[in-house]
Amino acid sequence: MARKANIAREEIHQACWELIEKNSFPNIPRLTEYFLQKDGRRCSNTTFLNAITDWEEAYKEQQQHELSELNDVLLPVFKRFSREVTQNLGKLLDEKSSEIEQHQIRKQDAIQSGYLSLSSVLIELQIAHDTLSSEHKKVSDEAELFKQKFAFSEQRYQEVIAQNAVLTSQIKKEQKEHTELRINLAQKEVDLAKQDNQLAKLIEENAKLAAALEENQHRKTKDEAKIWQEMTKKLDELTSSVKTLQRKDRGTKQ
Repeated sequence: MARKANIAREEIHQACWELIEKNSFPNIPRLTEYFLQKDGRRCSNTTFLNAITDWEEAYKEQQQHELSELNDVLLPVFKRFSREVTQNLGKLLDEKSSEIEQHQIRKQDAIQSGYLSLSSVLIELQIAHDTLSSEHKKVSDEAELFKQKFAFSEQRYQEVIAQNAVLTSQIKKEQKEHTELRINLAQKEVDLAKQDNQLAKLIEENAKLAAALEENQHRKTKDEAKIWQEMTKKLDELTSSVKTLQRKDRGTKQ
């Protein structure tokens, strides 16, 4: 039978977290090695198995929580930035369209009134064009920065998804091994129970044989004593007869 566990479940959970931080997924052999190196303590495989199963549930919840937090943080930022860019572009286009329209009106008025020369019109148009180009470049730069941030966040998100998939696969593999260990453990317990039962029967049969042997020995000793008594009695009778004959023989000779 396995030794009684002397390692608390909380200690096993902490060991699982330390192993996962080292990119080593917890299992019974790794935990056994961990505690042997730490302080030499041991406990049963069943205790390790139950503690790992509890820890896996907590680990799954943590992974799901991290993914949820990542979505909660990035999605509002993406939406807000996209909305602001769209609003700024629309506002800028409206402003520039209005400026150009007003400029055209002023230019037309100036031409008609003779107060604005062709060169001044070209200068104003150039200034308006430069301003619009500068604003367009600014918005384009902001859009490019947004794309870079979005690409980085998307890459990070995909990495988390991939890591989660790998860990999920490892968890399934470990769960399969745990199931096999449970089955083997149950079979060992059944075999041990059978052996205990056989041992009990052997002990019982041995006790019966010992009792029978003792009784037989006692009976044999008793029979031998009886035979010895009978032989002694016959010997005494024979001795008495011999003595009687000897006395008679001496009496005849006299």
